[in-house]
Parts: sequence; C-alpha cells; structure tokens
Amino acid sequence: MIINDAIKKRRAENLNHLNRIQGQIETLKKYLSEGADCIDIAMLTTSISKSFDSLRNRTMEGSILNQVLAEGVDLSEKQKSQIQQIIKLHNK
Repeated sequence: MIINDAIKKRRAENLNHLNRIQGQIETLKKYLSEGADCIDIAMLTTSISKSFDSLRNRTMEGSILNQVLAEGVDLSEKQKSQIQQIIKLHNK
C-alpha cells in the first residue's frame, strides 16, 4: 500500500534526522569537555536547536497527514489547501 510505504519512508527519514542530531549533541559534549571557544559552542547549540525544530515540524506534519490519510477521507482541493496552510503556519 502506498500510504504504508510513505509512512515507512518518513519514519526512516526522521530516524536519520535524529541520528544527525545525536551526532551534533555528541560533538557539543566534546566541545564542552575540551573547552572549545564559546562562539563555536553557541553556533553548534543553535544548529542543534534548528535541527530539532525541523524534526518536530516534520513529525507534526506527518501526524496531521497520517490522521487524515488513515481515515480514508477524500478531501476537496480546498480542504487540502487548508491543511497545507495550517502546516505552513505551524512551521513558522
């Protein structure tokens, strides 16, 4: 089924994203333990924060889409547009 394949793909992408965040956190630990420059630490923490926000947005979008798709609801173009607007608003 196409929906299941899409869900599996999204989950795999989210796991890969989470692994990248985990790598960033490990680097942050290393920076802190080795006394890296504050600017390097600040840039990395900003990067981690943005990465996590991106993952949060992707999972929220996936949740919304999965709920709609799981119901087997046939949406009108207007409804699809409204859902996309909600997702875009959430991602800001």
